[in-house]
Amino acid sequence: MKKWKLVNTKLLCRSDHVSVFDDTVILPSGKTVTFTKIELKDFVSVLPIVEDKVVLIKILRYPRNCLSLEIPSGHIEDGESPKETAFRELEEETGYRAEQLESIGSFNPLSRSTQEAHLFIAKNLKKGAQRLEVTEQIEMKLTPIKDLPKLLTSGIIKHPPTLIALQRFLFMNETGENFSV
Repeated sequence: MKKWKLVNTKLLCRSDHVSVFDDTVILPSGKTVTFTKIELKDFVSVLPIVEDKVVLIKILRYPRNCLSLEIPSGHIEDGESPKETAFRELEEETGYRAEQLESIGSFNPLSRSTQEAHLFIAKNLKKGAQRLEVTEQIEMKLTPIKDLPKLLTSGIIKHPPTLIALQRFLFMNETGENFSV
């Protein structure tokens, strides 16, 4: 397949976390169209493992103004690597410090966005104190690994990075791929 050719880009909106552009592009057919593109900061999500349990968090998500059951997540700050962010976010949101982080891949959450989400598993955890941001309200929930399939199929978890990380973890654990608990 041939790539689209960017002719012009027009900034429509910018904030600390989101920029929206109208890009004028030429399609491989030669037709010119306008395509709205969203730029969001890349982020990490971390699946913490404590013995035979995973650490999930209940967090208030403002846009829907409801509680969400998920794994710790956060934006990658300028100059940080995804792994550095994963260590930082895990400790801030749960108080746990990981001796070991293992990447379980990445994905692109939105087809109209440039954003990339990086997933990690955190093992060999040591408990410390949470350091929540002013906008964060978080409660931790230790969930037995054996309960994850039921939790996944219940529809309670709606946070895509959490769904993907838990599914990858269960699949990799089942097939013995790359790591063990």
